[in-house]
Amino acid sequence: MHRSPRVSVVIPSYRRPDLVGRALRSVLDQTFADLEVIIVDDNAKGTAEQLATEKTITGQFSDERIRYIVNDSSKGGAEARNVGIRHALGEYVAFLDDDEDWLPEKLEKQVIMMDAAEKDVGVIDTGFFDWKKNGAVRTVLPKMQGWILEPLLCKTGGRAPKLSTMLCRRSALVKAGMFDAALRARQDYDLYIRLARDFRFESVKAPLSNKRTDARARISGNPGNIVQGYERIYIKIQDDLASRPRAHAVYLLKYAIALASAGKAGEARKKYFQAFRLWHANPRLITYGIKLLRT
Repeated sequence: MHRSPRVSVVIPSYRRPDLVGRALRSVLDQTFADLEVIIVDDNAKGTAEQLATEKTITGQFSDERIRYIVNDSSKGGAEARNVGIRHALGEYVAFLDDDEDWLPEKLEKQVIMMDAAEKDVGVIDTGFFDWKKNGAVRTVLPKMQGWILEPLLCKTGGRAPKLSTMLCRRSALVKAGMFDAALRARQDYDLYIRLARDFRFESVKAPLSNKRTDARARISGNPGNIVQGYERIYIKIQDDLASRPRAHAVYLLKYAIALASAGKAGEARKKYFQAFRLWHANPRLITYGIKLLRT
């Protein structure tokens, strides 16, 4: 490659040698071709999963735009993505999970929008198709636009950005500090908050990615890891919440729900009552409080 590509696509891969090929093919088939694909193999060098992943990539693909990096030991999804960002040569960076894939025109539409955007736009999001096990398909479109810090802090189920649908300025990712590798869950939400402090989010209002049902359970979905994510992020966003009591209440409620799901009912009640004192008229607090206090 004689010059830097416009877009660097980072695909972290862990224990999915049978799926990563589909993700990679969807990148190579993009109508926007000025790109590189950085696959960060987090299976640890020499393991059966790493060797199977390497065989998939080298055996099925021959494209000079592919860069294959193998971590010496498993570092987790957040640090694997950071490795990709550090190696990225492109002005823009996109992320793709190894169990998801893109529609062919995704990057082209995002690059056109980003090129036309003001410099304070750090992210271009898109919608996605959510494929269900029963064969049904749900279309999910972007909801958050512009300066989204407030709605992110108040998020109660509305669709936040998604890593596999985002195109980011590399400079924005670096300024935000990239991913927090100490988080075992909610690393993406943590990054969105830090990006949203300094950059606007815009979006292509069309489904341009596929979320598949053959994805396997993630380590970040463990209840204990989710609680750790809430705890660490809560410490990090104290200044953001200090002037936003309603957002503070919503975060504490969600924190309480995570604690209860992890079997920590006593701690959940404490967080719930903190939230109730901040915004006692919130209907969700009243409804969930009745349920929580009965456990």
